[in-house]
Formats: sequence, C-alpha cells, structure tokens
Amino acid sequence: MPNIVKDIVDSAAAIGKGLTITWQNMMRPTVTENYPDEPVHFEDRFRGTHILRRDENGLEKCVACFLCAAACPANCIYIEAAENTADHRISAAERYAKVYNIDYNRCIFCGYCVEACPCDAITHGQGFEIAAYDTNALVWRKEHLLEPTMHKPDPQGAPPRIPPSQKPEIKTTTIVGY
Repeated sequence: MPNIVKDIVDSAAAIGKGLTITWQNMMRPTVTENYPDEPVHFEDRFRGTHILRRDENGLEKCVACFLCAAACPANCIYIEAAENTADHRISAAERYAKVYNIDYNRCIFCGYCVEACPCDAITHGQGFEIAAYDTNALVWRKEHLLEPTMHKPDPQGAPPRIPPSQKPEIKTTTIVGY
C-alpha cells in the first residue's frame, strides 16, 4: 500500500512540474515572424537546400570523387563523372560531375555530404521553400544546385553583353541553279 501512495504522489509531482513549465511558457510573449512580409531569420547552423560552389575563376569545385554520395545515409545523391579536356574545362581537376542530382524526397538534411566533401564543393544554403505537388520536381539537377557565375564587370565603353536567348537569328539565303 505505501508503494502505491508513493507512486501516485510521484506521478502527481511530475505532472505538476510539467504543468509549471507549460504555464511559464504561456506567460512569455509570443514570437511571431511575419514570413511573407518580412525576411526570415535563420539560425547560424540552419541546413537549407544544397549549393554546388565555384572557385574564384568561376570553375566548378566538384571533382566527382563520390564521397558525398557514399556518406549520404539516405542515398539521395546521384553523380556521373566525366573527364575535362584542354579546350572544355568545367573544373580545375581532371574530372568533373557531368550529372549531379539530389533527390529531396529522400534527403534528411543531415549534413554528412557537406562534411565528407574534400574540396568544399557542396554546402547548405538558406533555401527552405522546396514544397511541390509533383515528386519529380523535388529531384534537383546540377543546373539548379550550381551557384551562378560571377561575371567580371565590362570595361568602360564596351558594347553591352547580349544573352544568347535575346540574340537575333541571322537568316541566310542560297541561290540555286547557277
């Protein structure tokens, strides 16, 4: 009988302690972030979507060593390697990642891929808006993961740079029969 009474008293004390913590948190002012209207405030160690980084020359840092894919416990990283050529350099090393996919359906944002990379080619960014209705949209390819290149500023007096999508097509005609 004394053990039952002691158990009941201990259980009531534990419930009272839990309710005390709950009551203290209810009395604190609420913290609200007005997400669409104000920028989101991240903690320093926030792990968002991945970024494939470039070096100071604009070349990709990834050398397709497959260490990030081997370290991933969710097996969500897929890489295909290719060789660099002298006239077509993608990275500073002998190889580069021709295909680099991350399947965010499976990714658990553990950070093992970032820790395993010997050349600091992959890192976590601040992106968090990756929700999609279609699961195929959550497989991010290299083009989406790669950080944009930093173009050198144009020299003074140089003609403006025209993107390839805005260049006019030059039509040629051939005269047949002479």
